Amino acid sequence: MVTNLPAEAKAKWAEVVACRSTPQKIKLMREFISLVPKHKGTSKLLGNVRRRIAVLERELEKSKATKKGGGSGSFSVPKEGAGQITIIGPTKVGRSSLLASVTNAKVEPSPVLYATRKPVVGMLPYYDIQFQLVEAPALVEGAAEGRMEGPQILGLARNADGLILMVDLAEEPLKQFWMLCSELEQAGIIIEKSEGEVEVIRRSLGAGIQVVGGGFLVDCTLEDIRRLLNSYQINSALVRIRGKVNLDDIENSLFTSNIYKPTIVIANKTDLVGAEDRLIQLKEDLKEKGASILAVSCKSREGLDELGKHIFQMLGIMRVYTKEPLEKEPSNKPIVVEEGTTVIEVAKELHSNLYRRFKYARIWGQSAKYPGQKVGSDHVMKDGDIIEIH
Repeated sequence: MVTNLPAEAKAKWAEVVACRSTPQKIKLMREFISLVPKHKGTSKLLGNVRRRIAVLERELEKSKATKKGGGSGSFSVPKEGAGQITIIGPTKVGRSSLLASVTNAKVEPSPVLYATRKPVVGMLPYYDIQFQLVEAPALVEGAAEGRMEGPQILGLARNADGLILMVDLAEEPLKQFWMLCSELEQAGIIIEKSEGEVEVIRRSLGAGIQVVGGGFLVDCTLEDIRRLLNSYQINSALVRIRGKVNLDDIENSLFTSNIYKPTIVIANKTDLVGAEDRLIQLKEDLKEKGASILAVSCKSREGLDELGKHIFQMLGIMRVYTKEPLEKEPSNKPIVVEEGTTVIEVAKELHSNLYRRFKYARIWGQSAKYPGQKVGSDHVMKDGDIIEIH
């Protein structure tokens, strides 16, 4: 919990935020640490700042190496399909086998440890859409501190729409799972949905401090938030909240860049002797965490047919099919939107002109009371609906 930081520490952090030079930002962060009182209430904050310094130092070293011709190249993967899912796991859990089994990727599983050195991409078909699966190189303990291309792998995870954490039922799957969670958490990637989420978006100009989003404030007011942000020399910002958010959550968000990623745990090698007992124990141990576990065997293909369905549900998305007025049939290619999307949001997704000139829509499908129902802009769509915008 961030509490009672002295004014000089807050002012120093404002300098950190404004700084664009990596070496200077590192220097300012170290000065900030020296100004923060050391007690239980600031230990998590200081840990977050030290990790950010370590990440910046590694980026600086890598940048220097790249300029000298010693760089290892980019891990960036442009997004395609209805969602990008990064496969994270230790070596030899079957990441390459999974990708080869369910996608068109030309990848040969290897008996050699750490054989995958760069991201490998494949497309998983699911009915009339596709998901992009990205096999990341093996994640090892200490990845968040820079081991074995850890920062680049964790960058892949941070950029993805969702994650697959893959564990091996042949060897201590629970230990593997907690190692993966620990490295992700140290990199600010959270796989458990919290009660509330905050994002403070600073603006150079604007209408002061604005709070938006579907969440609500607990034990604080907009004026409390304004005073808090002003103390950090933030006078214009958009504060986006989800769920229950208090003043500590907003202050903590200034020092961390935590991000939630929906996650499936894939337990591979169900065909091995003893795997069933280890799977039962894994499910029992992760019950309170609420993790979605899919048991598979890439060798026998057991459970693999369920992967597309699990990803679709995990991402919380739906398919909407458009239909032109006077046309009999809708498009056979859906647009993919989040669950709970309204008619006007679909119109905005399709074209700004449809959004601006919207009058009404006709709907066929699960959300319609009868085929071709005439609805207004706030009508909530459901998966598989057909929409005709007027």
